[in-house]
Amino acid sequence: MFAPMDDPFIQLDRAEIADKLRLTERGEQQGRINLPASTLRTLDNVEAEVASFIDDHHSRAQIDAANSIRSYDERLNGLTLLTKLSSISTQARVAITDFHAEVMNCSNRLSNSRDAIEASYGELRAFRRQNGLERPAYAAPPPLSTYGTIAFSWMIETTINAFLLRLNDSMGYLGGVVAAATVGAINVGFAAFVGRQVWPRTHLRNLTSRVLGWVGVAVWIAFLLLWNLMAAHYRDAKSLGIDQPEHAALGMLGSGLDSIYSYGLLVAGLAFAVIAAGAGYRMDDPYPGYGERARRHEERCEDYAHDVRVASDEVLEIRNVALKEAIEVREGLERQLRERAQILSARDAFRRRYEEYATQLEQTANALLQEYRTANIANRTTPAPAHFDERWALPRVAVPPAPESSVGEKDVEAAEKALDAAVAEISRACEAAIASFEPLDKLKRSLDDG
Repeated sequence: MFAPMDDPFIQLDRAEIADKLRLTERGEQQGRINLPASTLRTLDNVEAEVASFIDDHHSRAQIDAANSIRSYDERLNGLTLLTKLSSISTQARVAITDFHAEVMNCSNRLSNSRDAIEASYGELRAFRRQNGLERPAYAAPPPLSTYGTIAFSWMIETTINAFLLRLNDSMGYLGGVVAAATVGAINVGFAAFVGRQVWPRTHLRNLTSRVLGWVGVAVWIAFLLLWNLMAAHYRDAKSLGIDQPEHAALGMLGSGLDSIYSYGLLVAGLAFAVIAAGAGYRMDDPYPGYGERARRHEERCEDYAHDVRVASDEVLEIRNVALKEAIEVREGLERQLRERAQILSARDAFRRRYEEYATQLEQTANALLQEYRTANIANRTTPAPAHFDERWALPRVAVPPAPESSVGEKDVEAAEKALDAAVAEISRACEAAIASFEPLDKLKRSLDDG
């Protein structure tokens, strides 16, 4: 007895079984004593042993067959996509609804950003009209550039003045540095303040405000001249060794300077003050409030452009995910259809092999019985029992049919059509949504025209 590699059932060797059960020998022995009796209607003990032997192998084959058939049926039931075709169509409709809802959310967010830009345009347009501005706002330089220029002016003026003011100072060079730093800080700091807060007011449309601005500039110029002249006379007083040179400098106002170095201190003070005032003036658009409003408007425009990009990316991502899932489901359906056909084919082939094996067992049993009966008849003197002419039938249990599937190719085609329709609808909705997200340049043109 052996089991071939490609056959799940044990193949019986009839000759080996006959020798093992000593059928010929036992048939002859039974025949000589005219057993079984001629009137016996059932199998005798030898025949029953053969039948039991074959039936035992058939029982084991039944167990193996039941396990294999159950495995095939479990694999068939595991094809979940095929058992959920109706839900695929439902999920496709749900995906479309979810996509439209997400598009609506994106549109609402963009609507808020668009309203902010419209309000910003209105504010900027009203400001220009109110102040008679026809030009765009000038871009402000980086704060580091402005503050760096002012600080550099103060440092250079302090360095130059330190050499000029250290004469006859009780603290020496340190005293000159302290005096120079103080003079420069007041000179440059006040100039930067005027350049940022006062000078731009000379551009205001309101006459009173503009006049006040020019008055402020004039006051600064007068202060600039007076302050730097006092600094120059202060240097002259120190060079002459006068006690309390700061008081002496006030009395020397109106007279000429005694040294070319004092003239240098005056020129340096004026030059660095003008540089600091220019840096403060250019810190922002020269028209007060224009630069701030323009920057606020640009920030809102950038926010809108960013929101458009984010909304477009979100819509495209949802579409791409839907496409990927639809492709995966469709490929899964096709794969499971092939698997089902393969499983059913393998199951049917196994069923046929099992039935063939049962037939083989029955044939083997009858051949073994015939060998015993032939030997028995040849050695007996009385008639053989009537059942010796009958074939023994193996009790069989039919293999249950494969689980019926309510899913056919038409159902699969309908599900695939639902997927295709959902993908097409989402793609169209995606294109329409992106087209409805008004680009910033188009929005600007429409607002400019309106």
